[in-house]
Formats: sequence, structure tokens, C-alpha cells
Amino acid sequence: MEVLYKNTLLSFVVAVVLVLSIVAATTNPEPAGTKTEVKSYSPEDVKDVNNFPVNGLPPLTYSSKKYTLHTEVVNFFEAWNRCRDMGKQFASIENSQDFAAYRDAVQPYANVNYTFWLAGTNVGARSNDYRKFYWITNDRPVSYVSGFQNWFLGSPPNDANACMLTYQSSTLWFTVPCFTTLSSYACEEPQDV
Repeated sequence: MEVLYKNTLLSFVVAVVLVLSIVAATTNPEPAGTKTEVKSYSPEDVKDVNNFPVNGLPPLTYSSKKYTLHTEVVNFFEAWNRCRDMGKQFASIENSQDFAAYRDAVQPYANVNYTFWLAGTNVGARSNDYRKFYWITNDRPVSYVSGFQNWFLGSPPNDANACMLTYQSSTLWFTVPCFTTLSSYACEEPQDV
């Protein structure tokens, strides 16, 4: 009985201390001598804040990319991993400067029947979003940076689980099934953004 009494008394004391701590913290949350200043902002105060409409990503500036082409044929996901294994990124073409650098890199293969994977895909898209392609390496929508697109038919097709590649030196974008198609692939040197 005496042990039960001591446990009950100890529980009561702990509960009282806890309640008193909570009351003290809520009635005087700041140490003596400090004061929190609350400032409200008007729209004029935040003129320099950018609104990022896609994925909360800021606008980017680019220097010319350096692409490397690899003639080994693999599926899309193997290509992505091969680029990563080499310390590179799967190739994306986000503006006209990237396009010019990619076209120059592909030029030596102009007379050979090669296709090259790019990092663009719509894998995982809902059926009403199949035309929305993303660069798998940075999660930006294709054409996000500058509006640049180079689709063979002028716009992306409406096919599920499609991945992007280019054919020879045309550098036009085509789509094919990601999982079953084998192709050579393009990587790019990572950039400090």
C-alpha cells in the first residue's frame, strides 16, 4: 500500500510541475529584457520577390553546355544511370544555346544511323497530361526555361510512357516507348547553376 501511495504522490507532483511549466511558458514566453517586433509588409516592400510558376524553381541563366554522345544501345533508364555513373547528367536541351551545342556534338554522327536518348519523358503522367514532358534530371517541364521546343511534329505526341530521343543530325525530338526501345544516348557535363 505504501508503494502505491508513493507512486501516486510522485505522479501527482510530476503532473503539477508539468502544468505549472506550461502555464509559465504561455504567460511569459520571452526572457526578461527581450521584445519581439512584428512588422507587416505591403506589396511595395516585396517588389524584388519572384513568383516561380513551375515547381517553385527560379529562372535560370545558362552557359553553353558540353554534351557527350555514347553509341552503346540501352533503354532510357539505363542511359540515365550510365550518365550518372560517369559523373554526368542525362542530356536536356532547354534553350537555343543548348540546341546549338547539342547539334555540334551530334554532327560527327551525321552519316551514321544513330538515335540518342535525351532526358525528356512523360512517364508517370496522368492520361490527360501525356503531352507534358519533363526533364528527368531536373524535374523542369520541357520548354520551361525559354520556351524552346524542337518536336518533329511541332508538338509532343499524346502517348503514355514516352521518352525523347533525337535522330541523327536532324536533332528533332521524337518519342518512343521508354522501357522497350534501345538507343544510344547523350550526357552533359554538370553545371553550377
